[in-house]
Amino acid sequence: MTKLSPLKRGFVIFVILGVLTAVEYYLGVNEVPSILLWTIAIIKMLLVLQFFMHINRVINPNKGGHE
Repeated sequence: MTKLSPLKRGFVIFVILGVLTAVEYYLGVNEVPSILLWTIAIIKMLLVLQFFMHINRVINPNKGGHE
């Protein structure tokens, strides 16, 4: 698998977050069990922490700079 550039990876994550938000809205309007909404919210939170807030560098500061 080829490695994506940071810009392309950011765009892909942005699109995934948009799709998850649309799914979350649809499920919320149709009154599904709240555990599904919580699951989607946690997935979105993890994606933002991993790819936009660089949480790995906070946890393991010895890794260095950007990829």
